[in-house]
Amino acid sequence: MDILGDSGHADIEEFNQMKPAEMVTHAYVYYNDSKVVKTFASYDAHFESFSDRNVFPKGCIKKIEKVNL
Repeated sequence: MDILGDSGHADIEEFNQMKPAEMVTHAYVYYNDSKVVKTFASYDAHFESFSDRNVFPKGCIKKIEKVNL
């Protein structure tokens, strides 16, 4: 689950309809403990260099699913 923000004007009905965004991330898990999960989606095959990195608070994660490549 991720924060959903809006800086525009909204009435009560629109505001009441706001919910966190349910995001899907496809990535390699770099690190996983009881507090955070660190992922990356791209890496350099010849150097220790990672791109498309994210750090997720564990409380935001609904499910982690292993995908065999």
